[in-house]
Amino acid sequence: MMTRLQRKNNPAALRLRLLDCAAQLIVEHGLPALTLDGVAREAGVSKGGLLHHYSSKDALIGGLFEMVVDWFGGQVEAAIDPDETRPARFSRAYLQVIAQIDMSVPSEKRLAVLILMLSSDPHFCARWTSWVEAQLREHQATDQSPVARCMRLAADGLWLSDLGGGPDSVATVRHEILQFLETLGTGRQS
Repeated sequence: MMTRLQRKNNPAALRLRLLDCAAQLIVEHGLPALTLDGVAREAGVSKGGLLHHYSSKDALIGGLFEMVVDWFGGQVEAAIDPDETRPARFSRAYLQVIAQIDMSVPSEKRLAVLILMLSSDPHFCARWTSWVEAQLREHQATDQSPVARCMRLAADGLWLSDLGGGPDSVATVRHEILQFLETLGTGRQS
């Protein structure tokens, strides 16, 4: 006779839920508000259940960082132009992905979490830099020009402006900036 409800064991789904709850707490209340108790409560699991998957707060934050970078990297990979000779191939995709991020969409708020982590922890800055450097090595034939560098730096600035709701985040201004960036390297700048 069964005396308690049995549930399907799905560790991958639980890890994802834990990471989503951690991201939500950070986005809504800042990185200092992230606690293991808070994440466990939001995810509806015991603290011991959380610790089974992430042995510490640092491990949880590391898992969150990896999830966000994987998501972002997948988006960039999908946006890369199939023409392997197009100038600034990776940088254009990087810009395109950042330009299409909608901070009002919960799944895309994960990028806000990444920015918060990058701005507050040198360890994550170094890991992000390693990811970008790996992409640039892979696309060295097309993405070593000053134009490519400018596109990536402008995309990073756009990202930060969007995160803070800056004056350049207004749709009309943003569109104008993106149109200009798309013309870089084509000789059609005005």
